Amino acid sequence: MMAGGTSYATVSRRKILEILKENRDRTLTVSEIGELLKKQGAPVNITTIYRYLDRLEEDGTVLRYPSEQNGKALYQYAGQDRHCRDHLHMKCVKCGRIYHLDCDFMEEIAEHIQKDHGFSLQCRNSILYGVCRNCSRV
Repeated sequence: MMAGGTSYATVSRRKILEILKENRDRTLTVSEIGELLKKQGAPVNITTIYRYLDRLEEDGTVLRYPSEQNGKALYQYAGQDRHCRDHLHMKCVKCGRIYHLDCDFMEEIAEHIQKDHGFSLQCRNSILYGVCRNCSRV
């Protein structure tokens, strides 16, 4: 069975998944996915993109984040092996790259938040913002 909960894949679905995989270190809007598909000579109806992204989100292949600026959803390929729902992420506010904070120290932070602040940290779609090393050097 392939990602998206179906046993078959249309050309459109394969192309959408390829775009997401090629851009796994950043988030994309549906419009950006549509533009990238168009540039590859494989235009896909925007409704098809939304529907497939919903399926990919349901099975954990894609994470959806709220946009910081315009309220549009942002999508990122997570794959089945990344366990993105189980850890925090850091997004560079300059280049948009996503970093996975999958380390023991993040578990300590989650325990601190629970113990000292009374919040149970839900890592699914949890993202922190900052400037990455590459962008801070420029």
